[in-house]
Amino acid sequence: MSKLSKIVFNILIVIFFGIYSFSLFNHPVYSNTVEELEEQIAEKEKEIEEKESVLESVEARIAEISNSNYSVSQKINLLTAEITTLEESIEETEEEIDKKVKGIEEKQEQLATTKELIDDVSGDLYMQSRYKLANFFLNRDSWSNIVETLFIKQSTISMLRREAEKIGGEFSSLAESKAELDKEKENLDEERAGLDEAYKLLADERAKLQSELSKQVAAKSGLTAQIGGIRKDLSELQNFLMLVRSGGTVVSAGSLISTNSLGSYDNFQKVAPAGSFGVFSFGAFTHRDGMSQYGAHARAKAGESYMDILSAYYPGTTLPGGYSEPSKIKVVGWGTSCYRQSNGTYDKYYDEEMNFSTYMNRIFEMPSSWNPEALKAQAIAARSYAIYQIRAKGYVRPNQGDQVVKDCDNGAGWLSAVAGTKGMVLMGGGSVHMAKYAAVHGGWGNQVGWDTTDGTGSGDWVSRAWDNLSGTTWFYRNWFDYNASTGSYTPCSSHPNPWLTQEEMADIINAYKYWTSDSSAQSDDRVISIDFGTCFGESANPYSMSQMRSLVSNPVTSISAVYVSNSGGSTQSITFVTNAGNISIDPYSFKKVFSLRAPGFYSIPQSGFQHFNIVMR
Repeated sequence: MSKLSKIVFNILIVIFFGIYSFSLFNHPVYSNTVEELEEQIAEKEKEIEEKESVLESVEARIAEISNSNYSVSQKINLLTAEITTLEESIEETEEEIDKKVKGIEEKQEQLATTKELIDDVSGDLYMQSRYKLANFFLNRDSWSNIVETLFIKQSTISMLRREAEKIGGEFSSLAESKAELDKEKENLDEERAGLDEAYKLLADERAKLQSELSKQVAAKSGLTAQIGGIRKDLSELQNFLMLVRSGGTVVSAGSLISTNSLGSYDNFQKVAPAGSFGVFSFGAFTHRDGMSQYGAHARAKAGESYMDILSAYYPGTTLPGGYSEPSKIKVVGWGTSCYRQSNGTYDKYYDEEMNFSTYMNRIFEMPSSWNPEALKAQAIAARSYAIYQIRAKGYVRPNQGDQVVKDCDNGAGWLSAVAGTKGMVLMGGGSVHMAKYAAVHGGWGNQVGWDTTDGTGSGDWVSRAWDNLSGTTWFYRNWFDYNASTGSYTPCSSHPNPWLTQEEMADIINAYKYWTSDSSAQSDDRVISIDFGTCFGESANPYSMSQMRSLVSNPVTSISAVYVSNSGGSTQSITFVTNAGNISIDPYSFKKVFSLRAPGFYSIPQSGFQHFNIVMR
């Protein structure tokens, strides 16, 4: 049985099994308030609106570029057609020029031949005229022949000269035509050069437009992907908000009564660096069965009677008076003495039989200064539990394994509560009820459900939880400082702060990824706290954080948010938003890994259940 004075023993059990049996449950989670989630949703919606505005501008520019590109392409096509036509004209002109050049060459050859004939005939005529003239005077009979010959040759010369003049005229005409064609080709070449320059400019413009179009299309693709990612994040935030509104955990500094410890939420918010994580447990060292002692204390201060308290925590039981208590009870086991022992400690081994009334007076399960109604409820629960145990096994242990009993009487308030409830036990099913109890349930009891002022877990249930209203720091605490070796609440020297850094939390997630990668990883004895040797004084060879990163694909190196869904007094899901994407982990598995890998004395001292939060600063 675990309760206020059984805490040290419970802590030892939790730490022991967490380290050696891997059965302690510790882990990190972060829960937003409704206001924070609504703020994040508004930010995401604004971001989507801004991205869509930019996307609209990009799409407009793409349309503009596409139209401009089409216009440029049209112009290029027109220019290409015009250049083709011009090239055909140039080709035709060049053919005409070639013909004219060929004609000129032919006329030059004809003119040269005619000139040569004229020269030959003229020379021959000159020589013959001199020779014939001498014969004319010497031989009168050859006159007619001389004259005829000279006439024929003279006529030939005249004919050749006319032919030469004709050829010369045709030559001049051809030369003039060629000059015109040359001028025309020159003009066409200039026009072609102008079209080529225009074509180059348009081609350059089209290349620029196509380059910008590619960039804008890439920008559109990127924006579309970003908007898709933001919408996904928005959807998740909206889902988390629905979870919170439908019973998820809502925690704010103003909801919590106790703020006077290093492990408190208030202290974390004031001193923890931005980006760090605080792991907060709802209740600690408890089985959540039966009565919450701090809850009973708060209920009594609020005016409830011991009968109201017992009715709330032990539904289905009855409380008849006049029960005949046993006369004796046997106490066996290690416990605590009121007096220093010979070994210098207050540890004492009990193996004795005592009067039942003496046993009841010596129970130290609740401070005797507490409200009388709470003390009466405790006295009846303790009496019922003791009777149940001696009937079940014949003895009780003097420690938190059953009930803490010492070798001296408790204070006056307790003695009064015992005397005032004499003969009163809780009955269930026709026999004495095994009336379990523990110090703090964390706002939820296995038989009660929500242990709040209105019995519900809706909205800001934290502010209405009886444990919280009692003012105990154990209701919602960052457990970072319990030293099992000394039994004191001191942090490990290598990890003195009540928070985890980004790297430490990322390391725990990577350890989880490795732990679940294959079955062999679960038997790897190096998956333990990196400061195990320093904090627990034993030799070990844990993986360093860098080594752990190397063991997994796509390791986590940064965390931007973490969400936890809590309902029905239990943690339902954990989601980390990381550089490696969103990583969801079931609370039970994460708890096992956390118990192994969390630094220092960090723990979530809950056995058999998970109910916790992580706050990211």
